[in-house]
Amino acid sequence: MPEDILDGLAAAATIKDLSDGMYLYAKNDEADGIYGVLEGAIVAGVCSESGKRAVYAILEPGSWLGEISIFDLRPRVSDAIAKGDTRILFIPRGRFQRLLDERPQLYKYFIGILCEHYRTATRLLESNMMRPVAERLALRLLDLTASYDFSSSPAQPASVKVSQEELSLMAGTTRQRINQELKNWEKQGWIEVSYGYVAVLDRTALEGLLSLI
Repeated sequence: MPEDILDGLAAAATIKDLSDGMYLYAKNDEADGIYGVLEGAIVAGVCSESGKRAVYAILEPGSWLGEISIFDLRPRVSDAIAKGDTRILFIPRGRFQRLLDERPQLYKYFIGILCEHYRTATRLLESNMMRPVAERLALRLLDLTASYDFSSSPAQPASVKVSQEELSLMAGTTRQRINQELKNWEKQGWIEVSYGYVAVLDRTALEGLLSLI
């Protein structure tokens, strides 16, 4: 975004600090504003009445969230929960709407964010309905590292803060099955697994698993 637009957003914003496991908002909450992740991460997902969880995405620094309810003025569509100590940029709904009125060019940037979130949701639905587990896992890792520039820093692998349990919830399978695939890929040098993190070493290899893009 141009500097003057960024300055406008910053002037309208305040900071929220969340500890691990705190809710930024819950599904069906009324929309109070739009958020940007500055530090830590936010897990977006839902939990059924029986306690079954589904994870849609893990949003790391640089990600925006909460924009859907700001534009359609309807309740939140998912839970948003802090993963570790997390710092959030918060722009209240009224201030954000005034910014949109004053700076209509803002729409094109946030429409781009909406489109990317829609594409991610479509890939998630398609993969969980049609793809085998290995492809579903590859897609989740590719989505999580989509913003990383592999060409500029080839010596620095894209490391994402995600547990095997969270990957299993995102891929719609068991933790044991995820562990099996990760170990296989680690032996082949495609990824590196450490406690709470997965580093993608060979993005091309993961892309090669996909029969459809």
